[in-house]
Amino acid sequence: MAETVVRESARGKRPPPALLRTAVGGTLMGIANLIPGVSGGTMILAMGLYEEFIESVADITALRLSLRRIVFLGVLGVFACSAIVLLAGVILYLLFHYTSAMYALFIGLTLGGAPVLGGMLRPVRADTVLTTLAGFLLMLGVALLKENAGLPHNTVMDVIAGIVGATTMVLPGISGSYMLLIMEQYDRVVGAVRDLDLRIIIPVGIGVVIGIVGLSNALKFLLHRYHRATVGVLLGLLLGSVVGLWPFGRQPAAKALERRTPAELRDYAVAWQIPGSADVAEGELVAHILAGWASRRTPTYSGGAVAVALVLAGTGFVTTYLVGRGGRRRDGNTAAEA
Repeated sequence: MAETVVRESARGKRPPPALLRTAVGGTLMGIANLIPGVSGGTMILAMGLYEEFIESVADITALRLSLRRIVFLGVLGVFACSAIVLLAGVILYLLFHYTSAMYALFIGLTLGGAPVLGGMLRPVRADTVLTTLAGFLLMLGVALLKENAGLPHNTVMDVIAGIVGATTMVLPGISGSYMLLIMEQYDRVVGAVRDLDLRIIIPVGIGVVIGIVGLSNALKFLLHRYHRATVGVLLGLLLGSVVGLWPFGRQPAAKALERRTPAELRDYAVAWQIPGSADVAEGELVAHILAGWASRRTPTYSGGAVAVALVLAGTGFVTTYLVGRGGRRRDGNTAAEA
C-alpha cells in the first residue's frame, strides 16, 4: 500500500516533459498518421509521453486550463501538423518505393517503447501479465478482423464513426482509418470532408468530441486509480500493434499510388507481377493495381531487402528506447528530488 502511495505521489509531482522529446513525439505522431495501419497514439506511448498526453487532453477538454497542458499540447500539435504537411510527399514517396523498409522502421520505433513500459510493471505479477495479454489479444483481433460489417450509412452511424475515429486516435495501436474501413464508413467520411458536406461532417464532429472527451477522461481515471493494470493493457496494445505491420508483401497504400506518375505505376505493376497494366488507361492505373494485388504471384524477397528491414527495425527500436528511457529517467529523478 505504501509503495502505491509513493508511486502515485511521484506521478503527481513529475515535471513537464522536455520540449525536445515532445517535439520528437509530435513529429513521429504526425508521420504515423500518414502511414496506413499505424496509430499516432502508439508513437506517443512509445516515447513515454502517453500519460502526459491523456492528462493534458482530459484537462483541456474539461476546461481545466494550465500553462503546462497548453504548452505540451501546443508543441505536440504543431510538430504533428508540421510533419503531416511538410513530410507527406516524402513519406508517400518512401512508402511507394521502399514499403518494406518503412514498415520495418515503424515496427522498431513501436517496439522500442516496450522495455520502458515493461519497467513500469516491475515486479511482474499475475494481474499485469493478464492485462498485458488482454491488450495484445485485443490488437490481434483488430488485425485479424477483415470481414465487412455491413453497417448502414445514416446520421447515427456518422456519430458512431466519429466516436470510433476519435477513440482510436487517443488509444494506441489502433488505426482510426482502418476501423472506419471495417465499418464501411471510410469513403463516406473522407468524401464528406472533401466535399464539405455538413450533413455528415457535423454528426461526425459531434462523435469526435464525445470520443475524445470521454476516452481521455476515462483513461486519466484508470491511469490514476488502476495504474499497473492500465499500463499492462497499454503494453499489450503496443506489442499487438505490430502484428498488422508485417513489412513484406503489403498491399500498396492508395495515397502513395495516387502521387506517382503513370510510368512509375506501370513499373510497379510489372515488379509486383500484376498483369495487364500496359493496356490500362492512365487514370485507371491505381484502381487496376489495387484490384489486381490479390491475384498476383507472391514474389520472393532478396536477402538484401530482409537485411535492410532488420537494420531499420533495429535502428527504430534503439532510437525510441533511448529517448523513452531518458525521458522516464529524467521524470523519475526529478520526482524523487521533489
